[in-house]
Amino acid sequence: MGGRSEFIEKYFETISDLKTRRFGVATMDWRGQGLSERLLPVREKGHIQDFGVFRSDLRLFVTAVVRKRLPPPYILLTHSMGGAPALQMLADGDDSFCAAVLCAPMTRLFDGLMRRIAIRLLAAGATRVGLSRHAIAGVKEHSMAFEGNNLTSDRARHSRFRDLQSAAPNATIREPTYGWVRAAIEAMDDLHRPGRFSKLKTPVLIVSAEHDRLVRTSDHRWIAAQSPLIDCVTIKDALHEILMERDEIRARFWTAFDAFVEPKIATAAEMTQA
Repeated sequence: MGGRSEFIEKYFETISDLKTRRFGVATMDWRGQGLSERLLPVREKGHIQDFGVFRSDLRLFVTAVVRKRLPPPYILLTHSMGGAPALQMLADGDDSFCAAVLCAPMTRLFDGLMRRIAIRLLAAGATRVGLSRHAIAGVKEHSMAFEGNNLTSDRARHSRFRDLQSAAPNATIREPTYGWVRAAIEAMDDLHRPGRFSKLKTPVLIVSAEHDRLVRTSDHRWIAAQSPLIDCVTIKDALHEILMERDEIRARFWTAFDAFVEPKIATAAEMTQA
């Protein structure tokens, strides 16, 4: 499950990596982006009113698509924004997966406290005066120019996603709306409620990027400390989009992925045979 502003085709290389590991792969474009239904007449706006919609869509996708087309056991793999509703769903007690790997999950935005406070106040104030559907002006689009981007240090993979967006502008979104930001903050706050992970049944690996400038990696360690079922590793030298990074950085991710996932699959297979 991808992140904000992403679409399925961006992950063809990751899907190939999974197929090499003999996985079948099911994925979808989140509601409001990619080629899924848009929520506003202006397609380029990234909008959602409540991340509960994402959780509901993910549960339906698992039930109506994954379970009907692919045999178990199932592994959940997410990136960035996709990790927030997925982690909420798992914290609700969902037991569809034998393991989950969350790549740079959006559990808190930014390291700077003042920046987090400012965006919270801005989103709350704007939605209160009826600007929920208005895009936030001045948000830099890091996927279009490689120099100074905070997503990946791999020029070729950065260019590839830019070319994909140019080839399929109807799959692309740009600035988030104030409503999207408010909904994201509410989802992240929910993950920090006392006892939120008391119903967690699924082993979770959070994979952090060492040089992430979009999500707060130190918060990943806090989340991991809330349950013995959550582990956390940091990928050295990585920017936010670990799966779009240089080969040597991606290799570190897949080493961590394999070490975490393989014993979970073996255990699930043993339980199925028993």
